[in-house]
Amino acid sequence: MSARRRRAGVVAFLGSLLLFTIELIAAKLLLPSFGGSAQVWTTCMVFFQAALLAGYLYARLSTALLPSRLQAWLHLAALTASAWAAFPLHLSVVGHGSPVARLLGALTLSIGGPFIVLSATVPVVQSWSSGPQAQRGTDPYILYASSNAGALAGLLAYPFVVEPLLPVTAQLWAWQGCFALFALLHLACLPPVGGRPPQAGLPLPAVLGVTPEGRMGTSGAARWCAWLALSAGPSAALLAATRFLSDALTAVPLLWVVPLAVYLSTFILTFKREPLRLSGRALGVSAAAVALPLAAAWAAGAAALAGVALNVAALFFLAMICHGSLAASKPAQGHAAPTFYLLIATGGLAGGVLMGVILPLLGRGIGWLGLEWLVAGLACLASLVARDWESWSRSKAFKPAALAFLAVLLAAGWAVSRQAGGGTAPAALRNFYGIYRIVDGDGLRKFYHGNTLHGMQSLDPAKSGEPLAYFHRLSPAGDVFRTLGAGLREVAIVGLGVGALAAYGRPGAGMTFYELDPDVESLARRHFSFLADSPARVRVVTGDARLSLAREPPASYDLLVLDAFNSGAVPTHLLTAEAFVLYLRRLAKDGVILCNISNRFLDMRPLLAALSKDLGLAGVVRHAEPPRGLEREFYPCRWAALSRDPAKIRELARIGWTDLSVYAPPRVRAWTDDHASILPLIRF
Repeated sequence: MSARRRRAGVVAFLGSLLLFTIELIAAKLLLPSFGGSAQVWTTCMVFFQAALLAGYLYARLSTALLPSRLQAWLHLAALTASAWAAFPLHLSVVGHGSPVARLLGALTLSIGGPFIVLSATVPVVQSWSSGPQAQRGTDPYILYASSNAGALAGLLAYPFVVEPLLPVTAQLWAWQGCFALFALLHLACLPPVGGRPPQAGLPLPAVLGVTPEGRMGTSGAARWCAWLALSAGPSAALLAATRFLSDALTAVPLLWVVPLAVYLSTFILTFKREPLRLSGRALGVSAAAVALPLAAAWAAGAAALAGVALNVAALFFLAMICHGSLAASKPAQGHAAPTFYLLIATGGLAGGVLMGVILPLLGRGIGWLGLEWLVAGLACLASLVARDWESWSRSKAFKPAALAFLAVLLAAGWAVSRQAGGGTAPAALRNFYGIYRIVDGDGLRKFYHGNTLHGMQSLDPAKSGEPLAYFHRLSPAGDVFRTLGAGLREVAIVGLGVGALAAYGRPGAGMTFYELDPDVESLARRHFSFLADSPARVRVVTGDARLSLAREPPASYDLLVLDAFNSGAVPTHLLTAEAFVLYLRRLAKDGVILCNISNRFLDMRPLLAALSKDLGLAGVVRHAEPPRGLEREFYPCRWAALSRDPAKIRELARIGWTDLSVYAPPRVRAWTDDHASILPLIRF
């Protein structure tokens, strides 16, 4: 490999590392503005794929239409302008209306320019390092391998090195410094004087890769469609797996990285010089070898962990099939590589738009959790049909097979709609903030966000006023209202659910629920009666709880209950030191913060112990299991209580609550808005 190629490889590696790192930093910074919703990352991915396509398009047009030296000066100018825009880098959300539009607007105004320039790195630098004398006998995809390696390095380094060690402010400054270095390194890769001439006089379709006549033959059109479909399928599967992990665990960069790293690794394995090729039989045997033990684990009761592993495995095998087909059909000619990049980016964007825009709109009334994977699986299947279209279309069995496939698709759609809206499911809803289902059965009405129960009510009118599940009168929450109830004149509750805590309201007292999603209030009022039947004065404030509480007067409440969940986890920005300082300002001097920290995968006790120590609070915690015979109506849960008044905490300690300080290991630090890592809290 020549020195010029080696320098180009370094630039490609660093460019992709910066590209994927800023994806994670930007999404992490914007997450609190949208309540910690898992859909934030999905929407960000749509933006990243659109910007990647824009970068590839800019690279293709500029390298084809301009002389190499003039194109180089143009790119250096774009780098300079982007670096100028990136110093300092701010990400803020403005305006009102659709959260998708606001999120895309924030990304465009903040990192749009740098991201597009970074996306163009591989095709631009490749054109500089492959002059006319190097077009033959040169692997046009060697920089693609370097780029993928840099992307994987950035993905793995961020959650395990960067995020645990550096606050977000330091991350931004480090990224900006590396971007400046990246721009300077281009000076070592400039094309030689008298390099590639422009493709002047060619019509635009020819510049974009169409045949010199400006038309494409049937086989060429079929190949383009196959490339698009083979890129769209894995992109859809990536977002389906990411959505499942975020809903099942929590929306944080560590869990975004896992499926993205798997997706990227399949590119590396299939596009390397000696690609990994798996036959259909090998794929089937491997998939069975993975699926069987996971199915056994599911049957043994480890359903959540088995589901996570199955999602990751499904993404790997589907992406290996589709990306392997892409790699096997890539054009050998160097001049066709930019078109190949363009089509891969376009297909990836199509998969992202399908999952991030079209599915939430068309599937609003469908609460089935498997809908993302159904759509992603069909997209991958369609890509294989597009890949083998010519051989399929010549087969006598093609039309019957196509009709059978269409019948299966229609039957699946009918089954999904029936499951979502009929039978024992009075309501189902899918929006930016999650997937909601209300399910009746066994005398109970249950409310699910994702795969996590968020409240239920008895269908027996005589028992409908009793709070159930995590809010049962025998639960830690019941302890607090029973022990401190006489002094609770005003109560704030972050997170509405079904409004079960309103059952603890007293005549003359006030209860204010802070709920991010207006749809949750609508579901709670239409399908549950806790809010309407409460003896207390009840009001619901919609919007982000921190912003809403900031507008309330000081010392407004005697008790603040933190019960906001994004499926199975509390949004990170509600558990930072800055958030707790705000809560304390809104509480009376002897007020109590009550936190629902029930979680299947994260132990939140060390975090709250660190927070209570840093803020000088007394704290206790209690885990409760249902007594025999109450398993249907009382669910296992864990709650913690913190206060500036030790006397209030001693009242709870006397009835069996444990001092929170015993769960304060030195390796766990309190979260701040600038620094939060879930690694020390994961249960193994």
